[in-house]
Amino acid sequence: LLGSHAQPRELGEPGGGSGGISRLCPGVNPWGPWPYLACGECLWPVGAATGMPGVLLLGAPGVGKSALARIFGGVEDGPEAEAAGHTYDRSIVVDGEEASLMVYDIWEQDGGRWLPSHCMAMGDAYVIVYSVTDKGSFEKASELRVQLRRARQTDDVPIILVGNKSDLVRSREVSVDEGRACAVVFDCKFIETSAALHHNVQALFEGVVRQIRLRRDSKEANARRQAGTRRRESLGKKAKRFLGRIVARNSRKMAFRAKSKSCHDLSVL
Repeated sequence: LLGSHAQPRELGEPGGGSGGISRLCPGVNPWGPWPYLACGECLWPVGAATGMPGVLLLGAPGVGKSALARIFGGVEDGPEAEAAGHTYDRSIVVDGEEASLMVYDIWEQDGGRWLPSHCMAMGDAYVIVYSVTDKGSFEKASELRVQLRRARQTDDVPIILVGNKSDLVRSREVSVDEGRACAVVFDCKFIETSAALHHNVQALFEGVVRQIRLRRDSKEANARRQAGTRRRESLGKKAKRFLGRIVARNSRKMAFRAKSKSCHDLSVL
């Protein structure tokens, strides 16, 4: 992952994102500036032009997409957030290596200027967000996963299902098990976050980086990273993972459970 528009910081630290979208195609575009080549004949993801993978946030209104994006960009609410617009580029360090991401919070923004079909086509990775306090937003997330499958059926792009607002325990309508099961059925990763408490937000975007690397980098590079990660694991965790694989081989039900657990692990495919 190349590109470095900002010095690496911890997520949530102010001053991380440029917030700008560059026009990359000289052709006439009636919908305004697009973050990818959009002349009507060519449609390239932003990563192809900038060297930075583009990550798109999808989900129903009010689930916390903008809050997650601003935490990633290190942008506080208020005038600074308004100036940033809906794009945030950051460089972060993941597994000892610097990586740059461009996060787009453009889904159903600006009065529908960003067409859903274009949003579905432009991402190098997708984060589908729902609120654990809103069953309807969870159902919407499932619909979006189906739409993505149709739009990108020939592409192996990372998709992470995110249950936000996990801090609102008494208002919860969607359980962790329901979110995990949905991720298994739709073959994507899963994590719960709380933008209000900044819980798991850093883990989410680090996971996005790892998922992109697993698909783009060589097997040798990924094996080296995973070896480094496993060296830091405790002996008990290694033994538990090994036994889990053996049991899963002998039981279809246990195999489903193993896959259900692995959807939480954003460091593996």
